[in-house]
Amino acid sequence: MINDDPGACDLVAIALRSFREAILPVIPADQRFTALMIANALGMAERELAAGASDEPALAAAVGTLLGEQGDLPALLPRLCTAIDAGHFDAPDRQAALRAVLADITRARLAVSNPKRLASERQEHGR
Repeated sequence: MINDDPGACDLVAIALRSFREAILPVIPADQRFTALMIANALGMAERELAAGASDEPALAAAVGTLLGEQGDLPALLPRLCTAIDAGHFDAPDRQAALRAVLADITRARLAVSNPKRLASERQEHGR
């Protein structure tokens, strides 16, 4: 059976649109900052849900390759931190590989938390 009900991403998008169109314009000035924070949080949730876990398998594979391990991203990231702290990436060739993976992780996080910054970064570097 096909489920035609809106999913979580759709529900957050509807809530955000409604909030921006119907509520935000009538918020008193002294509560505007809080209201904008709520809109921003809903926007981040919408982007995270829309992205789903699409980047996670590739990022987990990249981190796993660095560590010589397999697993999901939430399990591998603490291990990566421990390996960095232990000096496993101090050699120049290991540093380059680490930097590339960290840049990919940062871009994936920016796509959710601050896509405008990510877009400006791409424009600055011609990507």
